[in-house]
Parts: sequence; C-alpha cells; structure tokens
Amino acid sequence: MNIWLIQIGEILPLNKESRKMRTALLADKLVEKGHNVLWWASAFDHFKKDWVFKKDTEIEISKNYKIKALKGIGYEKNISLSRFIDHRIIAYKFKKIAPFMPKPDIIVASTPSYDLSYQAVKYAKKNKIPVIIDIRDRWPDIFLNFFPSKLQKFVKLLLFNDFRMIKKTIMEADALVSMMGSLLDWGLRYANRNKRDTDRVFYLGCKKVLNVQKVLNPELVIKLDGKFVISYISTFSNFNNPEILIDCAKRLQNNKDIIFVLGGDGPLYKYIKERTTDLTNVFMLGWLNQSEISSILQHSKIGIIPTPFLVEAFPNKVFTYLSSGLPIISAFQGELKDIIEKYKIGFYYPPNDVDALVNCILKLYNNPELYKTISKNAKRIFEEMFDADKIYEEYADYIEEIYISYRNRFNKEK
Repeated sequence: MNIWLIQIGEILPLNKESRKMRTALLADKLVEKGHNVLWWASAFDHFKKDWVFKKDTEIEISKNYKIKALKGIGYEKNISLSRFIDHRIIAYKFKKIAPFMPKPDIIVASTPSYDLSYQAVKYAKKNKIPVIIDIRDRWPDIFLNFFPSKLQKFVKLLLFNDFRMIKKTIMEADALVSMMGSLLDWGLRYANRNKRDTDRVFYLGCKKVLNVQKVLNPELVIKLDGKFVISYISTFSNFNNPEILIDCAKRLQNNKDIIFVLGGDGPLYKYIKERTTDLTNVFMLGWLNQSEISSILQHSKIGIIPTPFLVEAFPNKVFTYLSSGLPIISAFQGELKDIIEKYKIGFYYPPNDVDALVNCILKLYNNPELYKTISKNAKRIFEEMFDADKIYEEYADYIEEIYISYRNRFNKEK
C-alpha cells in the first residue's frame, strides 16, 4: 500500500542518533512489511525550537520511505499565537499540495494538530480513502486550562471553529487510536459514540535500550559510577517542569551517594540551571542524542516524571525509563498512576509535594531488596506491554486490517 502518515511534532529520523518516536517507529514497521510511506511533517523542530529545513522539503529516508516537511513560521513557546499560526499555515499548505500528490491507500493522521488532521479527513473523504485518527492530546480543550474558569466559556466561543474542526475530524474518521485509554475515551465523547472493535489503544512504547560504551564525558562517568543516580530526560517546560528535583537535591545534598542528572532542553532550562549553581549533586547535561540517553540510563537508578499540574498523561520518557529497568516516580494522574500502582513499578507522588518525592527516593535508596523487586517488575512490564517492536508490529497489522475492511465495505456498497 501507499500510506500517508501525518504528524508535525516529532523528531525526524534524519540520522542514526535521532530519537525515534511514534511515527518514525510505525513508519519503520510499515516499510519492513513492504509498504510505501510518505510522512507529512513540519520543517520546524518542535523540541529544539529551530529549523530542520529552511523551506518546504521532500527527503528520501529509504527506497520506500519519504518525508515531506512543510514550513510554517516557527514558534518559541508551545502555547502561543505563533504556534497556532504555524500549524494553520502547514494545514493550508497540505490542503493545496495533497491533491497533486499520488493518492494514498490509507491515511493515519495525528491530532494535534487538529487543523492539519481536519484537512486530512476532508481530503480522505473526497477521495474515498480510509483515515485513522491517532489522538495524542486533548487539543483544543487543553487551551482552556490556561485561562481562569470565568473566562473559559468566552475563550471556547472564540475558538468555536477549532472545536468544530476537532469534532468533525473525529466523527468522520473511519477508526480512532490513541496512546492511552483515557485519551481514546475523550475522542469517543467527541465522536458521540461507543467504542468499536476498530478503535484501539497502542501505547507509545520505545525500543529496548542497548548497551552503549564510551559516549559520555569520562569525567562525568567517574562522577556517576557507584552513585545512586536519579535521572530526568525530557523537555524543560511549564508542563514538564523538573524544578522540583532541584528542591529535592537541596534536601539531599548531605548524602554524597545520591546524584541528580537532568538531560534535555526547553524554555525553562536556563532558569533551572541557574538554580543549580551552588549544588554539587546536580548535573545539567542539555540536549542529548539517543546514544547519550542510553548511556545515562545505564548509570541511573530511578527515572523521574514530574509535573506541577493535576493532569493525566503518559509521557514518552516512561517507556524509556522502563526499558532500562528503572523504577519510576511520577506525579501524573490517570492511567499512568494506575499502572504504577497495579504492577508495582515505582511510586506516585502528588504534584509539587517535595516531601513526598524525597520520601519516595529515600524509600528506594534505603531498601535494596525493595529496589531490586521494583526494578525487576519494571523490566517485565516493559517486555510485556511497552516494547516498541511489539506495539508497532501490531499497529502496522491494524492499519492493514482497517484498509482491507474499508475496501470490502466499499466494494459491497458499489
């Protein structure tokens, strides 16, 4: 088949050190199965807030796999007017360009961005092509959280067209998938229907972490060896805010065995780094490639998943930590919290509760047998539920099933 994947917020797999996320992992599986893949992407790197390409660019990853990157205006903040305009421009370009491209047999479109997925559904319906919507976040609902409750009705009225787009997109999709159950339920509420057999949850997952040698600075390796290393590998943003780890580090700085390592980049990176000036038990590493992440995790004991908000989410880093057998300590609600408690793979702490987070860390540090048990659970659950090779093999099979089902139904209707 010719398959279009539509996703504009992920790292593009342009070299071996690129960290492959959901769309890249799915694309690899589809190509392995003999399909042709065109990934509609953005020319802007959402994580580094920098341009990957200076203009609309089509690049060949392999014989049957191309990426078509469309240029918007870029943006500095995740929640901003610039990002809104950037996504709208890309959706408009897709609308203009798609009719002149070879038609796909099936489309898998991610939302966000909902304006781009809306155009994908319109194109699919016009050309009688099955379309799957992969729900990644609650856009535009999430925008309301940034306004006082008294203003939310007014803001929703201003965004009337955006709410109309997401509703129409989800209602007209031939199937819905998501990365967690609560997000799928959110989509079904917009679709105003019950779950069908064709609606599925495919966790984000990740590849197994391989042993990587001689990647990190030797001086850093010496400082980490033999220590109880607590790692945070993610973006530095308001939503994913690791500042609480600095407060924990201050509380625990008299314990020379406990070290905090923070890797990644984002709007809050400079501010948080400034807070570590007088701390010898915190290492700020900046942006890390895949090999560097793997190497850090090999030296780590715990993976931290902080957020200052009461919110449900299932971040990528959960799977990265578990792939290395790391117990996880998380502040997220919902399905992640339930899985942590059900399978005993770590601990939950309430957002912004420094005392609770310190207690979770010390519980694992002071109890080697408990740590060993939880680490073993983490490895087992990763193998059973979150191994990307299994997840995306099933996802690729599912896309084939949806296509066959659609074609059979279409032929009967003719």
